[in-house]
Amino acid sequence: MPISNKIYPRTGDTQTVYLKNVITNPNIKIGDYTMYNDFVNDPKGFEQNNVLYHYPINHDKLIIGKFCSIACGAKFLFNSANHSMSSAVILRSSAILS
Repeated sequence: MPISNKIYPRTGDTQTVYLKNVITNPNIKIGDYTMYNDFVNDPKGFEQNNVLYHYPINHDKLIIGKFCSIACGAKFLFNSANHSMSSAVILRSSAILS
């Protein structure tokens, strides 16, 4: 069981974090025990490095459920990205964009 404010789930592993304990944006909700691993950047920077075009004016929310495992480099794009609507998007996790 994780401690409520514990950042690293494993002793000596600073590449994996309990994501809920490093997020500060109130429009990003993370379920208990969800982990993120980043061997390239500091995983505590998930909010800045992986949640893109998430501007407060749009009131978008990112909700990720419990017990999820998010791979290094996974990106979450929001409405302001102005991405092409002619291509397909596949979500292979329990991420819910609303």
